[in-house]
Amino acid sequence: MPRQATDLTKTSQHDRIIFDNDFEVIHARESYRIRVGNSSRVVENQRSPQRGRTSWVQGSQWEPEDNPELALDPDGDWYDEEVEGSVLQEPSPRQDSGKPRKKKTRTKVSKRPMVYWKTHHRQKYLDELLRFEGRADARIQTHCIDCLARKNGDPGDAEIRCRDCFGMDLVCPLCCVKRHVRLPFHRVERWTGTHFVTSSLKDLGLTLQLNHLSMRCSAPQACHIQMRVLHTNGIHDVALKYCTCRPLPPHIQLLRRGLYPASQLRPKTCVTFELLRQLHLLSLNTKASTYDLYQTLESLTDNTGLKFLKSRYKALQRVLLQWRHLVMLKRGGRAHHPSGADGTEDGELAVRCLTCPHPGINIPEGWNEDSSPYLYALRLAMDANFRLKQQLVSSYSQDPGLGIGLSYMVKREPYESYLLDKASQGDHLRRVRCLGKSKYKIFEGTKIHRGWWGIVCKRYPNMDYILASSLRFYRLLLLLICYDIMCQWVKNLFLRMKGWPSDLRLDQNAVIIPGIPKLHEPAHKEGHDDLSMNHILGAGLTDGECQERIWAGHNALGNSTKTMGPGSRHDVLDDHFGRWNWLKYCSMGRTLMRKYKGAIRLRNVQKEAHRGFTASIDATKVAEWESMCSKWETDRTYPRKTPSPFVSDVVVISEAEVRKELAEEEKARIIGGGVALHETSASGFLVLGLELEEIQRRIIKLGKPGQTQTPTHGATLLEQRNSLRIKLKSWEQLRSIYIPGLLQHLSSSSPISSSPDIPEKQDLWLPSQLPPETRQTACISGLSEMEVKLRIAQCHDALEGLRHVLRLKTRMIQFKNANIRGQKNSTRSRAIIDRVHERARGFTEKYRACRERILALSGPGDWENMLRPLQDRDVRAYTDPEKLQRRTGRRGTVEDEVLALSAMGGATAEEDDDDMEAEEGQPPMDEDISLIPEPRSKRDGTGETRRELSWIWTTGTGRTTDIDDEDLLRSEWAKSRARCNRATEEVSLLREEMRRSLQFLQWKGSWWRKRTTLRKVEEKELAEGLKAYALEQASLQENLVLSFRRTFKSSIEDDDSTPKANINSAPAPVAEDDDDDDDDNDNDDDDGDDNDDGDDDDGNGNDDDDSDEEAAQEP
Repeated sequence: MPRQATDLTKTSQHDRIIFDNDFEVIHARESYRIRVGNSSRVVENQRSPQRGRTSWVQGSQWEPEDNPELALDPDGDWYDEEVEGSVLQEPSPRQDSGKPRKKKTRTKVSKRPMVYWKTHHRQKYLDELLRFEGRADARIQTHCIDCLARKNGDPGDAEIRCRDCFGMDLVCPLCCVKRHVRLPFHRVERWTGTHFVTSSLKDLGLTLQLNHLSMRCSAPQACHIQMRVLHTNGIHDVALKYCTCRPLPPHIQLLRRGLYPASQLRPKTCVTFELLRQLHLLSLNTKASTYDLYQTLESLTDNTGLKFLKSRYKALQRVLLQWRHLVMLKRGGRAHHPSGADGTEDGELAVRCLTCPHPGINIPEGWNEDSSPYLYALRLAMDANFRLKQQLVSSYSQDPGLGIGLSYMVKREPYESYLLDKASQGDHLRRVRCLGKSKYKIFEGTKIHRGWWGIVCKRYPNMDYILASSLRFYRLLLLLICYDIMCQWVKNLFLRMKGWPSDLRLDQNAVIIPGIPKLHEPAHKEGHDDLSMNHILGAGLTDGECQERIWAGHNALGNSTKTMGPGSRHDVLDDHFGRWNWLKYCSMGRTLMRKYKGAIRLRNVQKEAHRGFTASIDATKVAEWESMCSKWETDRTYPRKTPSPFVSDVVVISEAEVRKELAEEEKARIIGGGVALHETSASGFLVLGLELEEIQRRIIKLGKPGQTQTPTHGATLLEQRNSLRIKLKSWEQLRSIYIPGLLQHLSSSSPISSSPDIPEKQDLWLPSQLPPETRQTACISGLSEMEVKLRIAQCHDALEGLRHVLRLKTRMIQFKNANIRGQKNSTRSRAIIDRVHERARGFTEKYRACRERILALSGPGDWENMLRPLQDRDVRAYTDPEKLQRRTGRRGTVEDEVLALSAMGGATAEEDDDDMEAEEGQPPMDEDISLIPEPRSKRDGTGETRRELSWIWTTGTGRTTDIDDEDLLRSEWAKSRARCNRATEEVSLLREEMRRSLQFLQWKGSWWRKRTTLRKVEEKELAEGLKAYALEQASLQENLVLSFRRTFKSSIEDDDSTPKANINSAPAPVAEDDDDDDDDNDNDDDDGDDNDDGDDDDGNGNDDDDSDEEAAQEP
């Protein structure tokens, strides 16, 4: 029935208006704007019915936009040019027809602010600093200005100056004390007539009264005569008086005035809350030790050493540890719980990941029945860190710690009990071999906890226990776990799980998906496709290297924590890990949005590339391969019994056979009485050198100026360079054993200098790099011959890889010509063909480099008949004839206008380039290689009569059959499909993570609001503080929700990071019916690094934005 209308005269503009008619169904739609080329258009979603007045819902306020056209080429012409272009030609950057962005002209002040300051301002700044060593503007004062202001008949002399007050004027001692009754920790100095000397407020007569806001007490009691207070500006001697008219212990009176006492009975050392906050943040951000922080305080007090200060370092260390623990309890809400700090449960103080799936918090009901279960999978990464070692200092009895097991560390007693139980069963610890055969010796038995480590024993009880302890907080059925030695750890995992403690066992229906992190995967042998993060269904773009980023940010703690007691060390590490998680917690909105922008682009490129690739292949083959891939992905066994679609049997790894042969020869030599110079054999030494050489080539290619920049490009390059530096150090130690004469050779000659700061350009000094006259004397016997064998094998491998790529590209072209008709079927993504070309260039460079080394070692010989010089014209498919000979242009046939246009860069210069070069008497250019057969006229012939295969197809394995071609094409298609699926999954995962992060923040805000009334206390001041802190934290969570929503709604075409929101401001009103029921998730991890362009990006202290005001002063 129609509802009665409301009298509008009795309502305000904010009241709801009830209409006469009752609308039961409202149709709503959303729209968003996307960019197409240089223009934009509005795209509208379908209308959605909102039924019932009580069930109307608002549009999704947070969902990020999605643009399927982003990052794609304008049309398919660019792809056609690439696929029909040269293999060895570097791809040129493409630009659309948009107007180029005009570069802003920078002044000298902006480009070189330090040089400008040195030239124009250095002396002025120096003079101003020296003015403050005297009385400066207060030089004309003879009497105290405060006395004159109060009209004191006898004003005091102006002789005291405060270094911390603004203005730095001079007053008399009595007025200085009155000024600093509420500022008792300022530093003062006295003017002697010639210079200033250090003084203190205590010497001037300042006394502080505790427990009274009026600073007066009827029954005061003096503090310890040696009372010292540590503040941000140094160490102060202070006179305090306790209150005895109110029954309150002295240490409580100090705490209520912001002074943290180091002891309770009769304290004589206090630390201000302000200093504790500052030192806490300094240690978290700089990883500095408490000793270094205390030395800074002593230097601020007296930087000469003339004034003897009794050390308060131990007291500060004790207070700072207590402060860390109290802050963790406070932020964990334990003060608001009736059970208090003693009732804290295991792991309760840890900062929880807001994007991880938490049943009952941020994932919907029925999540285990969803059609996309990977959206609710828990992703974990495991690793060991041998840099966070601890020296044998103190014991748990003397230093039990304040909160072991309450946040990130497992409790000691059950952990050691589990290890002892496993050790009694024969799981003895062993040594761990690392690169270059160096060893880390691990303590045995119960002393294993001395290291900060991961897998160190045969049956892995340590990592088993750590994993089980982590999983007990997440009752999920699908687990994706990454570990760098997963291939070994997972073998007997399910058998070992039967021996786990009953409270740590997993659900019997839980499915564990093992994976190897992407950075560690190349170091594993072949046959690990089922552990590759690139192939695992539902992995998205997770790289599994999260733990490496955590170690990189905390390795500096090794120096400051290795001498700590075990309990204190655990507490400090817990605090630092909590800080890491909190920074990620607050910046997760920007991190997810930055990843989402990159994922949208990558998804569009990979989907379009795979669509174009699939369109060029017979549909029956595609269906067959699709079925094969689906069966492989759904096979959950390890190792998988289903054949891998990613493996091709065409490529022959001859280098591996040579390595095996050399190893067997070395073994026979030692058995026959030979001497082993090192645990790493001579052949192993050379193999390691060749691997380092390959890594150098890869890093050089990655660091090219024209390389496409991705969000993780810089981080990847830095990580690989750091890893190479570590491997080079181990290599140099082995090199001194097998090439003992190298040092003498380098000292007696002037070799080409390498670049030690750039590891990829550092000389390895293999035997092939030494001159022939010194090679035999510098190296051990037989080393050069071993390198020759390995180099020949490398050349054959490079040729086989090159043939593989050429067959693949020929097959792609044949399918494209046979199946694609018209422009609409051409792909607008060049991702696949660019990858094919890049692999061809890599094999070509490797062959040429290895052949050069063979020539240096053996000189000319019969081996050249098989391994010929590889020219650009030789890199062609076996189906193509030789390239046509360039005809020399006839002299005098090119007009002067054409020559003039050529000199000016005219359009016709390319067409007549050959003729003009021939006319000048220059040899024709060596053209690049194209796999498309050239157009031939009748004069040229078909090329069939005199067709000649390139020599690369007649050496080694030769031609392959069509079956081999189909096999390698299937492998490439499966990899393309995997790239497409992983990029698509990444977008879905990020959207799910966005939803989960918002829902978690909303839950956390309501969690804090419930904390306001959870604990009942009689003291009104304490009750008010508990409520105020809980509401402050709830407001923080709500502001994070608003900030995340604004970030998620920003344009995906913006390259700049979304500006940070002020999460401390009051939140805007949130509609009660604004429920975000949409879905979202988090992938592996990120360093959380968001660079602000206004900061000092070049690292030289120059902030360009600060120089605008001085630009007009530049001459």
